[in-house]
Amino acid sequence: MSHYVIKIMLAVFCLSVCASACTQKERLITDFERYREAIKQQHGIDIAEFKQRIIGGEADDKQVTDYDLDQVLMGLRIETEHTNDKFMALEITMDHLQEIPDYYTRLKKMEEEAQ
Repeated sequence: MSHYVIKIMLAVFCLSVCASACTQKERLITDFERYREAIKQQHGIDIAEFKQRIIGGEADDKQVTDYDLDQVLMGLRIETEHTNDKFMALEITMDHLQEIPDYYTRLKKMEEEAQ
């Protein structure tokens, strides 16, 4: 193969890697904005201001978008029964979801069965 063909192949490869990285970054931004809007609408907080405060929690170094949005919304509703601090409720929610991804669905089912 000529050096010219190798350079073209290398350039195409680099462009495809860059395009893939850009697509992933765009998807992350889109996911964040979707979560941000839903949480803001239902719970009145802006997750752009969220900072974890519970040291040693199960979800340390995780992002809200690492969890199912419906579970996060359910968790916020439930955890705000225990605290008026909605960011603390979010952190507790994330800790529970880190341990059991469908924690709040299971909790709801358990409560329904108990009644």
